Amino acid sequence: AMNVVILPGSGCAPTRSCNHYAWLERALIDRGVTDDVRLTTPSMPDADVCRRHIWVPHCENELRCDANTVIVGHSSGAVCAMRVAERNAVRGIVLVAGYDDDLGDATERASGYFDDAFDYGKIASNCSRGIECVIGTRDSLVPAAIQLALAKKLGARESVSETRDHFFTPPAEEIFDAVKRFL
Repeated sequence: AMNVVILPGSGCAPTRSCNHYAWLERALIDRGVTDDVRLTTPSMPDADVCRRHIWVPHCENELRCDANTVIVGHSSGAVCAMRVAERNAVRGIVLVAGYDDDLGDATERASGYFDDAFDYGKIASNCSRGIECVIGTRDSLVPAAIQLALAKKLGARESVSETRDHFFTPPAEEIFDAVKRFL
């Protein structure tokens, strides 16, 4: 059976009280998509900097990402999702406000995700049912152009919302629909 791992953005602690995460968890369970939704409570380790050497093993060992996992990564969580998929076979990844460079930000640089190039081909081939990119064209933190370019590099399906910013607020039907496509 499909399981879903929700990876929050940086600074999102406690996880369930931030952004759309608790809403998505409930929607996936209540609407019968999966009863196996995994998120780290009360919050991810190293929640502010989201260091790669902490988050990627956490996904593998604690959240038990496997071939039946769809990782929903939001913002920094999307970057982590790519790094997890780069080295593990998963069902798929949903990148919400995803990006693949440090955006000129010192904290992003410190995370370690951008120390070496992403292997887009490996990420794509490790996602047995593909990749979804959920993009808000009004994103105030990650330019939509970067998100769209990333989707192209990954050969991902794009779900573009003309009205959305950085997917801070629920409901987030666009994200729910993206996950449901992996059933």
